[in-house]
Amino acid sequence: MAEPFVRAERRALVRQRTLLRGRICYGPKHVISVDCGIRNLTTGGAMLRVPADQALPPNFALLHVSEGAAFDACLTWRRGDTLGVRFEGRHDLRGAVEDDLKALRAIWVAVAST
Repeated sequence: MAEPFVRAERRALVRQRTLLRGRICYGPKHVISVDCGIRNLTTGGAMLRVPADQALPPNFALLHVSEGAAFDACLTWRRGDTLGVRFEGRHDLRGAVEDDLKALRAIWVAVAST
C-alpha cells in the first residue's frame, strides 16, 4: 500500500488557516481600498484573496477587521486571485492612534460597523 504524499513545510513560521475579512488600503491617506479575504496568517505575513484583475501597489496597509489592526504589508508573490504579503509593521487601531494612522482607523471603524 502506497503511503500518502506529505508536502514538506518550508515556512519558518507556523501558518494558521483562516477565513477572515480584510481590507487593502493604499494611496494618499489610504483613499483607495479593496476588500480582501485573509486565508492564511502568520506573525510575519498572510495569504490574501482579491479579484485577479485588481491592480495593487507593491506596498500597502492591510486592515485585519476583527482584530482592529493594520499591517504594513509588502507584496511578495501573486498568482491570479491569490497573493502573499510580508508584514513589516503592526498598528493597533482600537484606541488612540498617531496622526498618520487616523485615516486607517476611520476606515477600520466604518468597515467593522457593517
